[in-house]
Amino acid sequence: MNKYLQLKNLAATLTITLVLLSCVANPAGKSSLDLSNVDSRNMQIDSTLANDATLEAFIAPYRADLEKSMDVVIGHSAVDLTRGKPEAPLNNFVADLMLKRANAEFDKPVEISLTNLGGLRVDIPKGPVTVGKIYEVMPFENELVVLEINGNQVLALAKEIGEQGGEPIAGMRIDYQNGRLKKLSVGGKYIENDSLYYLVTTDYLSAPGRNRLRILGEVPRIFLGVTLRDAILDEVKSMEKAGLQIDTRVDGRIVIGGE
Repeated sequence: MNKYLQLKNLAATLTITLVLLSCVANPAGKSSLDLSNVDSRNMQIDSTLANDATLEAFIAPYRADLEKSMDVVIGHSAVDLTRGKPEAPLNNFVADLMLKRANAEFDKPVEISLTNLGGLRVDIPKGPVTVGKIYEVMPFENELVVLEINGNQVLALAKEIGEQGGEPIAGMRIDYQNGRLKKLSVGGKYIENDSLYYLVTTDYLSAPGRNRLRILGEVPRIFLGVTLRDAILDEVKSMEKAGLQIDTRVDGRIVIGGE
């Protein structure tokens, strides 16, 4: 069972336990409960904790439904979608679909997408793609946001991405050599310092006060009302409906060289 399902099961168990305890503590027909003493203790929840047969029986049908929904095949990949730096197939697939979804949701052209490699938790192997696999890739409720930034800010972002060895991007191409940014283009054109660009990222990466990619948190955010996970699910389903397999490859959008 994947980590997402384990966490969901644990959450369900704890919730049901609290409900059952509340029923015992406040029996039907009694509107309030007088407490003369409250006691507490720490309980370690790990593999050594014995299962409760009653709770297990109660949870079983819900767990079965959840596992069934997670096992649904929603698409197919013609290649192994791996993560990596400076770029990799999964990086590019997610960044590309972010840009596509932002342009479908936003009323102005969005030229750049950026997310973080650390947020993509697992690779997607070649073959069938399930709902559960997408939840493993993106277990977070990160929402897509659009930022308006100028050319100087795009330049600073590109330098930082180069210093970090790469991040998932789309819409721009970076050539970073020997600790210096040699080339940068957006939409096939060189950056103009005073021009304005729209960039899609996540609410997590654009939260104010972050040390990395700080510029993203220094401008107003426009929330699109779509989580990155839902955007990935929707794209995979859309491709399957069109009879297409995921076939994203490395294309040289980030080149990093030198020591």
